[in-house]
Amino acid sequence: MSDHPDNKTKLHPLLLRVGQELPVDVYASNGLLLLKKGHYVLSGEQRDKLLNVGVGDKDAVEARVEREKRERTEALRKQEETQRPANSLLEMEFIGQRVQGLLSHGLAVAGLADSLHSVIQRLNELAAQQPDALLAAILLVPQRDHGSGQPLHAATLLAVLSRRLGLNEPQRHALTGAALTMNISVTLLHNQLAGANAAATPPQREALFTHPLLSSAILREAGIDDELWHTLVQQHHEERNGSGYPMRLKRDDTEPLAHLLHLVDVLTAQLSPSPGRSTEPAARIMAKLFQGGYGEFDPQYTALLIKEIGIYPPGSCVRLANGEIAVVTHRREKANEPRVAALRKADGPPYAEPLLRETRNSGFHIIEAVPLAQAGVRPGFLARLWKP
Repeated sequence: MSDHPDNKTKLHPLLLRVGQELPVDVYASNGLLLLKKGHYVLSGEQRDKLLNVGVGDKDAVEARVEREKRERTEALRKQEETQRPANSLLEMEFIGQRVQGLLSHGLAVAGLADSLHSVIQRLNELAAQQPDALLAAILLVPQRDHGSGQPLHAATLLAVLSRRLGLNEPQRHALTGAALTMNISVTLLHNQLAGANAAATPPQREALFTHPLLSSAILREAGIDDELWHTLVQQHHEERNGSGYPMRLKRDDTEPLAHLLHLVDVLTAQLSPSPGRSTEPAARIMAKLFQGGYGEFDPQYTALLIKEIGIYPPGSCVRLANGEIAVVTHRREKANEPRVAALRKADGPPYAEPLLRETRNSGFHIIEAVPLAQAGVRPGFLARLWKP
């Protein structure tokens, strides 16, 4: 039980800052007024003492703490605005750094829920404004680590797909958020396993089996109360035939969007460049997905992915009829005729500047997909192709 009267409560650290005015009156536990609102906190020692012995009017303290949290969130948003790169590919590097910290440290991050909401909102804004750049980032922006990078790429793809599905804003937010946080309880474990040659130990396998439920519990503790978000996290490893985990749910008992999340999770694990591992050309991965090579998925979602991403997704590399190696920049109605920029001749050095080519012309038709390594350029060199 609290030692304070019902109308009094301990002071929150946000309200006591050295060199700043007190925003509320401060009382001793016996009701004696110690300092009136407006007095300055003069030293760290005084602040610590007030935190230990001081109390305030409960309503005033709670209202002021809520105001302080809103102001801090707004200040963080404005700071991000000033730091945000003008180019989407460069911004995704910035977002990746932030997501790495959030997912790696979890509940140790102050204001975790607000920070997650901020990232999710920005991904959905970019999906509305620059979807091709966002898709290109999945293939061109390397993961900072597997544990945080692959969920970010899944969230990125779903931010684009959710608009095609016609989901409303709360549904888009929940779906993107679930993708970003589905593995928050095992982020560090995924990094350990990605760098290990040995099989997972029994305790590690147990952590992987239960992580959908534990990740949901962590999010609830952080203050995430969106039930669709929790359902998607809890069910993102369930299979249509009931062989998934942790609840062995069958198709009719699983939230359909959880099945889509599972599909995107599997796909981005193949598409996403990760440290020390090269990937197949995106076109081959998409073909294998369509042929059932990565598991049994709902045909409507597989068709949605193929239609939305295309045969040659933005950010993938292709060989043109004239022998040039090019990067796909933007999708078009015909999946085999995207916009591309030539980077080099097959047997020559990279061009000083990417050269736009028209794939509808026979001389620049796409012949085949090729690995990104054949482009011979760093992803940063390509960022200019997706300027707002």
